[in-house]
Amino acid sequence: MSSAPTTVLPTRRERLTAIRDRLGPFARPHRRHLRTALAASALVTAAQLALPWPLTWLVDLASNDAAAPATTGGLAGIGGPALWPVVALLAVGLLLGWSERFQRVAVAKYVVRSVNDARLGILTHPRTGGSGEPGDLLTRVVSDTARLRVGLKGVLVHVLQHGLFLLGVSVVLLALDVWLGLAYLAGLGVAIGVALIGTDRAAAMARLRRGRESRVVNDALRAATSGTGLIARPTDRERSVAILTQLKGRTAWAVQGLLGLTACLVLTLAVHFTETGRLDTEDLALVSSYLLMLHYPMMRLGRQITRLGPQLTSAERLAGLAEEPTSTAEAR
Repeated sequence: MSSAPTTVLPTRRERLTAIRDRLGPFARPHRRHLRTALAASALVTAAQLALPWPLTWLVDLASNDAAAPATTGGLAGIGGPALWPVVALLAVGLLLGWSERFQRVAVAKYVVRSVNDARLGILTHPRTGGSGEPGDLLTRVVSDTARLRVGLKGVLVHVLQHGLFLLGVSVVLLALDVWLGLAYLAGLGVAIGVALIGTDRAAAMARLRRGRESRVVNDALRAATSGTGLIARPTDRERSVAILTQLKGRTAWAVQGLLGLTACLVLTLAVHFTETGRLDTEDLALVSSYLLMLHYPMMRLGRQITRLGPQLTSAERLAGLAEEPTSTAEAR
Protein backbone atom coordinates (compact mmCIF):
# COMPACT_ATOMS: atom_id res chain seq x y z
CA MET A 1 0.00 0.00 0.00
CA SER A 2 1.14 3.54 -0.73
CA SER A 3 1.79 5.94 2.04
CA ALA A 4 -0.61 8.74 2.90
CA PRO A 5 -0.52 11.57 0.37
CA THR A 6 -0.01 14.23 2.97
CA THR A 7 1.63 14.49 6.33
CA VAL A 8 -0.99 15.46 8.86
CA LEU A 9 0.46 17.99 11.24
CA PRO A 10 -0.65 17.51 14.83
CA THR A 11 -2.09 20.93 15.56
CA ARG A 12 -3.91 23.68 13.73
CA ARG A 13 -1.15 26.15 14.56
CA GLU A 14 1.51 24.00 12.93
CA ARG A 15 -0.59 23.52 9.80
CA LEU A 16 -1.14 27.27 9.53
CA THR A 17 2.57 27.86 10.14
CA ALA A 18 3.48 25.49 7.29
CA ILE A 19 1.06 27.27 4.96
CA ARG A 20 2.46 30.66 5.95
CA ASP A 21 6.12 29.65 5.61
CA ARG A 22 5.84 27.75 2.31
CA LEU A 23 3.10 29.65 0.47
CA GLY A 24 3.73 33.06 2.01
CA PRO A 25 6.65 33.91 -0.33
CA PHE A 26 4.32 33.54 -3.33
CA ALA A 27 1.73 35.89 -1.80
CA ARG A 28 4.22 38.46 -0.52
CA PRO A 29 4.66 40.31 -3.86
CA HIS A 30 0.89 40.91 -3.96
CA ARG A 31 0.46 42.34 -0.48
CA ARG A 32 -0.53 45.71 -1.90
CA HIS A 33 -3.78 44.14 -3.13
CA LEU A 34 -4.41 42.76 0.35
CA ARG A 35 -3.84 46.19 1.87
CA THR A 36 -6.27 47.67 -0.66
CA ALA A 37 -8.83 45.01 0.24
CA LEU A 38 -8.46 45.76 3.95
CA ALA A 39 -8.84 49.51 3.37
CA ALA A 40 -11.91 48.95 1.18
CA SER A 41 -13.34 46.57 3.81
CA ALA A 42 -12.93 49.29 6.43
CA LEU A 43 -14.84 51.70 4.18
CA VAL A 44 -17.59 49.10 3.63
CA THR A 45 -17.90 48.67 7.39
CA ALA A 46 -17.97 52.43 7.98
CA ALA A 47 -20.71 52.85 5.36
CA GLN A 48 -22.76 50.02 6.85
CA LEU A 49 -22.44 51.51 10.32
CA ALA A 50 -23.45 54.93 8.99
CA LEU A 51 -26.62 53.73 7.26
CA PRO A 52 -28.95 54.04 10.30
CA TRP A 53 -27.78 57.56 11.20
CA PRO A 54 -29.58 59.49 8.41
CA LEU A 55 -32.76 57.56 9.19
CA THR A 56 -32.41 58.45 12.86
CA TRP A 57 -31.85 62.03 11.80
CA LEU A 58 -35.10 62.01 9.82
CA VAL A 59 -37.01 60.55 12.76
CA ASP A 60 -35.60 63.26 15.02
CA LEU A 61 -36.64 65.96 12.53
CA ALA A 62 -40.13 64.52 12.21
CA SER A 63 -40.60 64.50 15.98
CA ASN A 64 -39.40 68.08 16.36
CA ASP A 65 -42.11 70.66 15.63
CA ALA A 66 -39.56 73.42 15.20
CA ALA A 67 -37.93 71.59 12.27
CA ALA A 68 -40.92 71.66 9.94
CA PRO A 69 -39.87 71.33 6.28
CA ALA A 70 -39.71 74.48 4.20
CA THR A 71 -41.43 74.86 0.84
CA THR A 72 -39.80 75.98 -2.36
CA GLY A 73 -41.86 76.39 -5.50
CA GLY A 74 -44.83 74.61 -3.93
CA LEU A 75 -42.87 71.35 -3.30
CA ALA A 76 -42.67 70.49 0.39
CA GLY A 77 -39.27 69.57 1.80
CA ILE A 78 -37.11 70.82 -1.10
CA GLY A 79 -34.31 72.83 0.45
CA GLY A 80 -35.61 72.24 3.96
CA PRO A 81 -33.92 70.47 6.87
CA ALA A 82 -35.12 67.06 5.64
CA LEU A 83 -32.94 67.42 2.52
CA TRP A 84 -29.68 66.87 4.37
CA PRO A 85 -30.50 63.42 5.80
CA VAL A 86 -31.58 62.33 2.31
CA VAL A 87 -28.31 63.60 0.82
CA ALA A 88 -26.36 61.87 3.59
CA LEU A 89 -28.20 58.58 2.93
CA LEU A 90 -27.43 58.85 -0.79
CA ALA A 91 -23.76 59.56 -0.08
CA VAL A 92 -23.49 56.58 2.26
CA GLY A 93 -25.10 54.32 -0.34
CA LEU A 94 -22.68 55.47 -3.04
CA LEU A 95 -19.71 54.97 -0.70
CA LEU A 96 -20.92 51.46 0.16
CA GLY A 97 -21.25 50.41 -3.47
CA TRP A 98 -17.93 51.95 -4.51
CA SER A 99 -15.91 50.49 -1.63
CA GLU A 100 -17.47 47.01 -2.00
CA ARG A 101 -16.50 46.95 -5.67
CA PHE A 102 -12.88 47.82 -4.87
CA GLN A 103 -12.86 45.27 -2.07
CA ARG A 104 -13.94 42.40 -4.32
CA VAL A 105 -11.54 43.37 -7.10
CA ALA A 106 -8.60 43.64 -4.69
CA VAL A 107 -9.36 40.29 -3.03
CA ALA A 108 -9.66 38.60 -6.43
CA LYS A 109 -6.31 40.01 -7.56
CA TYR A 110 -4.59 38.99 -4.35
CA VAL A 111 -5.93 35.41 -4.31
CA VAL A 112 -5.68 34.61 -8.02
CA ARG A 113 -2.19 36.00 -8.50
CA SER A 114 -0.85 34.41 -5.31
CA VAL A 115 -2.24 30.97 -6.18
CA ASN A 116 -1.01 31.20 -9.77
CA ASP A 117 2.49 32.09 -8.59
CA ALA A 118 2.40 29.22 -6.09
CA ARG A 119 1.41 26.74 -8.80
CA LEU A 120 4.12 28.02 -11.13
CA GLY A 121 6.72 27.87 -8.38
CA ILE A 122 5.75 24.34 -7.40
CA LEU A 123 5.91 23.13 -11.01
CA THR A 124 9.27 24.84 -11.51
CA HIS A 125 10.90 23.71 -8.25
CA PRO A 126 8.88 20.84 -6.78
CA ARG A 127 9.80 19.64 -3.34
CA THR A 128 11.39 16.21 -3.25
CA GLY A 129 9.88 13.51 -1.07
CA GLY A 130 6.24 12.98 -0.19
CA SER A 131 4.21 10.18 -1.72
CA GLY A 132 5.80 10.61 -5.14
CA GLU A 133 2.65 9.40 -6.87
CA PRO A 134 1.85 11.22 -10.13
CA GLY A 135 -1.88 11.20 -9.36
CA ASP A 136 -1.26 12.96 -6.06
CA LEU A 137 0.92 15.60 -7.75
CA LEU A 138 -1.68 16.15 -10.48
CA THR A 139 -4.61 16.60 -8.11
CA ARG A 140 -2.66 18.95 -5.87
CA VAL A 141 -1.34 21.18 -8.65
CA VAL A 142 -4.53 21.22 -10.73
CA SER A 143 -7.50 20.47 -8.48
CA ASP A 144 -6.36 22.07 -5.23
CA THR A 145 -5.15 25.25 -6.91
CA ALA A 146 -8.47 25.59 -8.77
CA ARG A 147 -10.45 25.10 -5.56
CA LEU A 148 -8.25 27.52 -3.65
CA ARG A 149 -8.39 30.16 -6.37
CA VAL A 150 -12.19 30.07 -6.67
CA GLY A 151 -13.24 29.35 -3.08
CA LEU A 152 -10.88 31.58 -1.16
CA LYS A 153 -12.05 34.74 -2.95
CA GLY A 154 -15.62 34.44 -1.72
CA VAL A 155 -14.61 33.35 1.76
CA LEU A 156 -12.25 36.30 2.27
CA VAL A 157 -14.77 38.82 0.93
CA HIS A 158 -17.58 37.63 3.21
CA VAL A 159 -15.42 37.09 6.28
CA LEU A 160 -13.85 40.54 5.96
CA GLN A 161 -17.11 42.31 5.21
CA HIS A 162 -19.40 40.62 7.72
CA GLY A 163 -16.76 40.05 10.39
CA LEU A 164 -15.68 43.69 10.43
CA PHE A 165 -19.32 44.79 10.52
CA LEU A 166 -20.00 42.63 13.57
CA LEU A 167 -16.94 44.07 15.28
CA GLY A 168 -18.00 47.58 14.28
CA VAL A 169 -21.44 47.07 15.80
CA SER A 170 -19.75 45.88 18.98
CA VAL A 171 -17.68 49.07 19.10
CA VAL A 172 -20.79 51.23 18.59
CA LEU A 173 -22.60 49.35 21.35
CA LEU A 174 -19.62 49.85 23.64
CA ALA A 175 -19.74 53.57 22.89
CA LEU A 176 -23.46 53.72 23.69
CA ASP A 177 -23.19 51.62 26.84
CA VAL A 178 -20.41 49.39 28.13
CA TRP A 179 -22.73 46.59 29.20
CA LEU A 180 -24.41 46.45 25.81
CA GLY A 181 -21.04 46.14 24.08
CA LEU A 182 -19.69 43.52 26.50
CA ALA A 183 -22.85 41.43 26.18
CA TYR A 184 -22.61 41.41 22.39
CA LEU A 185 -18.84 40.73 22.38
CA ALA A 186 -19.36 37.74 24.68
CA GLY A 187 -21.98 36.24 22.39
CA LEU A 188 -19.85 36.97 19.33
CA GLY A 189 -16.87 35.17 20.87
CA VAL A 190 -18.90 32.04 21.62
CA ALA A 191 -20.36 32.05 18.10
CA ILE A 192 -16.91 32.33 16.49
CA GLY A 193 -15.69 29.43 18.64
CA VAL A 194 -18.56 27.26 17.39
CA ALA A 195 -17.79 28.29 13.79
CA LEU A 196 -14.12 27.30 14.22
CA ILE A 197 -15.19 23.84 15.37
CA GLY A 198 -17.14 23.54 12.14
CA THR A 199 -14.08 24.71 10.23
CA ASP A 200 -11.91 21.96 11.72
CA ARG A 201 -14.51 19.29 10.92
CA ALA A 202 -14.90 20.55 7.36
CA ALA A 203 -11.11 20.56 6.93
CA ALA A 204 -10.86 16.94 8.14
CA MET A 205 -13.61 15.86 5.73
CA ALA A 206 -11.95 17.69 2.85
CA ARG A 207 -8.59 16.08 3.67
CA LEU A 208 -10.08 12.58 3.36
CA ARG A 209 -11.87 13.50 0.16
CA ARG A 210 -8.73 14.95 -1.44
CA GLY A 211 -6.84 11.77 -0.57
CA ARG A 212 -9.47 9.61 -2.29
CA GLU A 213 -9.33 11.82 -5.37
CA SER A 214 -5.54 11.46 -5.53
CA ARG A 215 -5.78 7.67 -5.41
CA VAL A 216 -8.45 7.58 -8.12
CA VAL A 217 -6.42 9.80 -10.46
CA ASN A 218 -3.29 7.74 -9.77
CA ASP A 219 -5.14 4.52 -10.68
CA ALA A 220 -6.36 6.15 -13.88
CA LEU A 221 -2.83 7.21 -14.86
CA ARG A 222 -1.48 3.71 -14.19
CA ALA A 223 -4.22 2.16 -16.28
CA ALA A 224 -3.57 4.61 -19.13
CA THR A 225 0.20 3.93 -19.19
CA SER A 226 -0.11 0.15 -18.85
CA GLY A 227 -2.96 -0.26 -21.31
CA THR A 228 -5.09 -2.23 -18.85
CA GLY A 229 -8.69 -1.44 -18.09
CA LEU A 230 -9.45 0.90 -15.22
CA ILE A 231 -11.24 -0.69 -12.30
CA ALA A 232 -13.95 1.71 -11.21
CA ARG A 233 -13.56 2.85 -7.65
CA PRO A 234 -16.41 4.71 -5.99
CA THR A 235 -15.43 8.08 -4.62
CA ASP A 236 -18.67 8.81 -2.76
CA ARG A 237 -18.50 12.35 -4.11
CA GLU A 238 -22.21 12.98 -3.84
CA ARG A 239 -22.34 11.69 -0.30
CA SER A 240 -19.31 13.71 0.84
CA VAL A 241 -20.72 16.87 -0.75
CA ALA A 242 -24.06 16.29 0.98
CA ILE A 243 -22.37 15.73 4.34
CA LEU A 244 -20.26 18.89 3.93
CA THR A 245 -23.36 20.90 2.98
CA GLN A 246 -25.17 19.61 6.06
CA LEU A 247 -22.18 20.56 8.20
CA LYS A 248 -22.22 24.10 6.78
CA GLY A 249 -25.94 24.37 7.42
CA ARG A 250 -25.68 23.13 11.02
CA THR A 251 -22.77 25.46 11.75
CA ALA A 252 -24.58 28.43 10.21
CA TRP A 253 -27.71 27.57 12.21
CA ALA A 254 -25.72 27.35 15.46
CA VAL A 255 -23.88 30.63 14.83
CA GLN A 256 -27.05 32.43 13.81
CA GLY A 257 -28.90 31.05 16.82
CA LEU A 258 -26.21 32.17 19.26
CA LEU A 259 -25.98 35.64 17.74
CA GLY A 260 -29.78 35.85 17.64
CA LEU A 261 -29.98 35.08 21.35
CA THR A 262 -27.25 37.66 21.94
CA ALA A 263 -29.23 40.25 19.96
CA CYS A 264 -32.34 39.52 22.06
CA LEU A 265 -30.30 39.99 25.22
CA VAL A 266 -28.83 43.28 23.94
CA LEU A 267 -32.26 44.57 22.90
CA THR A 268 -33.73 43.65 26.30
CA LEU A 269 -30.93 45.50 28.06
CA ALA A 270 -31.37 48.51 25.76
CA VAL A 271 -35.10 48.70 26.50
CA HIS A 272 -34.41 48.44 30.23
CA PHE A 273 -31.74 51.15 30.07
CA THR A 274 -34.14 53.40 28.13
CA GLU A 275 -36.86 52.94 30.73
CA THR A 276 -34.44 53.86 33.50
CA GLY A 277 -33.19 56.91 31.60
CA ARG A 278 -29.73 55.50 30.98
CA LEU A 279 -30.27 55.64 27.18
CA ASP A 280 -32.23 58.04 24.99
CA THR A 281 -35.04 57.02 22.67
CA GLU A 282 -32.82 57.79 19.68
CA ASP A 283 -30.17 55.41 21.07
CA LEU A 284 -32.78 52.66 21.38
CA ALA A 285 -33.85 53.21 17.76
CA LEU A 286 -30.19 53.06 16.71
CA VAL A 287 -29.60 49.78 18.57
CA SER A 288 -32.75 48.30 17.03
CA SER A 289 -31.61 49.32 13.54
CA TYR A 290 -28.23 47.67 13.96
CA LEU A 291 -29.77 44.47 15.31
CA LEU A 292 -32.08 44.29 12.27
CA MET A 293 -29.13 44.85 9.93
CA LEU A 294 -27.22 41.98 11.56
CA HIS A 295 -29.57 39.26 10.25
CA TYR A 296 -27.83 38.69 6.90
CA PRO A 297 -24.24 38.92 8.26
CA MET A 298 -25.15 36.44 11.02
CA MET A 299 -26.54 34.03 8.45
CA ARG A 300 -23.50 34.25 6.17
CA LEU A 301 -20.68 34.37 8.70
CA GLY A 302 -21.06 30.84 10.08
CA ARG A 303 -21.31 29.29 6.62
CA GLN A 304 -18.32 31.22 5.27
CA ILE A 305 -16.10 30.37 8.24
CA THR A 306 -16.98 26.69 7.73
CA ARG A 307 -16.12 27.01 4.03
CA LEU A 308 -12.67 28.17 5.12
CA GLY A 309 -11.86 24.60 6.25
CA PRO A 310 -11.66 23.01 2.76
CA GLN A 311 -9.70 26.00 1.48
CA LEU A 312 -7.11 25.55 4.23
CA THR A 313 -6.90 21.85 3.33
CA SER A 314 -6.12 22.72 -0.29
CA ALA A 315 -3.53 25.27 0.86
CA GLU A 316 -2.00 22.67 3.18
CA ARG A 317 -1.68 20.16 0.32
CA LEU A 318 -0.01 22.78 -1.86
CA ALA A 319 2.33 23.69 0.98
CA GLY A 320 3.41 20.04 1.10
CA LEU A 321 4.81 20.42 -2.43
CA ALA A 322 6.41 23.83 -2.00
CA GLU A 323 10.06 24.20 -1.11
CA GLU A 324 10.82 24.64 2.56
CA PRO A 325 12.14 28.10 3.49
CA THR A 326 15.92 28.23 3.79
CA SER A 327 15.87 29.71 7.29
CA THR A 328 13.56 26.96 8.56
CA ALA A 329 15.61 24.22 6.97
CA GLU A 330 18.86 25.57 8.44
CA ALA A 331 17.26 25.82 11.87
CA ARG A 332 16.42 22.13 11.71
